[in-house]
This record gives sequence, structure tokens and C-alpha cells, in this order.
Amino acid sequence: MKPKMTMAHVAIMVSDIEKSLHFYRDLLGFDVVSPEEHIDGAVAKMVDMPHVHMREYRLRPSGGIDGFERTSGLGFTFDLIQWISPESPQQRGPIHQVPSSHFCFGVDNLPAIYERLKEAGVEFVSPPVLFTGEGEWNVLFFYDPDGNLLEFNEHGAGAQKPHDYEWSTVDMDELVE
Repeated sequence: MKPKMTMAHVAIMVSDIEKSLHFYRDLLGFDVVSPEEHIDGAVAKMVDMPHVHMREYRLRPSGGIDGFERTSGLGFTFDLIQWISPESPQQRGPIHQVPSSHFCFGVDNLPAIYERLKEAGVEFVSPPVLFTGEGEWNVLFFYDPDGNLLEFNEHGAGAQKPHDYEWSTVDMDELVE
């Protein structure tokens, strides 16, 4: 029998927790669930190191995340972690290089979000891309201050085709033929 499994959290490492908190909370609109600080104790045992010091913010996208069952009082969280000790070197490789990952969040009104992020100086992989075929969805890949890759997408009837962007268009039916 398979064990019951639910998604509890996703954690990303950041170099400056306050800068990242500003990005995720103030620019992207995440809600702060809890700030935490861990020195040695259970966290040191968990990561098998004699001494650790880390700061963490547990966040949740504004409005929560649909489709995730609550597994604890916190529910699903998106966690920012800064290692004070030991320090963590910052490395960012190409988008296709292992290890590399991204996190995707569904949004409404992607064109407006794109403009707001562009005005804030956010680095994008490309402008938004419109996928067509079985329905439509707009996709935007961008980096946080530490180079973590994020994706925002907007599905269905809410997906807009703005008139003033240079959007790439991909017909999904043509890709699978």
C-alpha cells in the first residue's frame, strides 16, 4: 500500500533574506506566514552539521494555493532560507543545467504583472509567451534577486493577448504533429 503523501512546502536558498522578503512579499504579493531563526539544535541534527544558523520566512501566495491539502496548521508554504553559518556560495548556471529548477504559480492578469515587474527592474528569461492549441495560456519566466527561476502562468479565458507586447506564440498542436 502506498503511503499518503501531500505537498507541505518548497524551500529556496537566498543570500539576503530581507532583500528576498521585499521581492516576494512587496513586489510579488506573497503573505508572510511566519519568520523563524534556527541556531543549532534540531536543525543541526537534521542537516548533520555540528553548527548551523539560518533565518527563514515561510510565505504563502496571496489567497493561498488551491489544490493543496493542509497537512499542518500552516498548510502549504513557500519558504525563503538564508544560511548565516555555514555560508552558502551563490551559483547560477544556465536554465538547462542540472541542478536547476523553477517554481510555477498561477496568476490572473499576467500582462499587468509583467509590466509591474519590468518597471521594478526584474530580470526575465524572455517576454511572456502565449501558448495555443487546447486552450490558451500565457507563461512568464523570471529570476528572483538570487537567480532562482520562477514561472507565472495564466490559463483559460482570463489569458489575455495584449496589443502592445512582442509576444511569442506557440501552437501546441503543431509541436506534437
